Amino acid sequence: MDWQTPLLVSAIAFAAFMVFRFRPVVSGAGRASAAALKEAKQKIAAAKDDAARAIALCDAADACAQLGRTRGAVTFYLRALRLDPGSEEVATRAAEGLARRPAALEKVMWRQLANTRFSESRVAAVIALRALSASYAKRPRFHPRARALENILEALGETPSTRASHRPPPPSHADRD
Repeated sequence: MDWQTPLLVSAIAFAAFMVFRFRPVVSGAGRASAAALKEAKQKIAAAKDDAARAIALCDAADACAQLGRTRGAVTFYLRALRLDPGSEEVATRAAEGLARRPAALEKVMWRQLANTRFSESRVAAVIALRALSASYAKRPRFHPRARALENILEALGETPSTRASHRPPPPSHADRD
């Protein structure tokens, strides 16, 4: 009976992990998101042009993000950005859908900035810069990055969405006298 106790404990731990891992799918909201994902995949297959396919890919990415499937959401957002790189709606939906997943948001937004020309899609680039700045501002380790992105936004004539640090800027030489 001694060997059965650890086996029982590990079986219970495994069952608890499986329930925790699949809880988004089991809940009512999870079922609705799974149905939305299935519907979005059908829309992707039925889409006739790139703009409609990009919107359908965003729908699928939003559903994946709600289900906790971050990798799937990133993949769908990147595919949407590849189809319609200058789309404001795709950039906005990606920023909102991945707002609570900073690493995924960083990956998508930097890819957005790298793959599009600023002159062709200024608004989408500003959305990406603001999303990155807000994401970096939440983590103290990345405050210099957030401040750098805010400086870029100010240089472009845009207002930054948040301030990265609560410290005032260092005094200038004129203020010391």
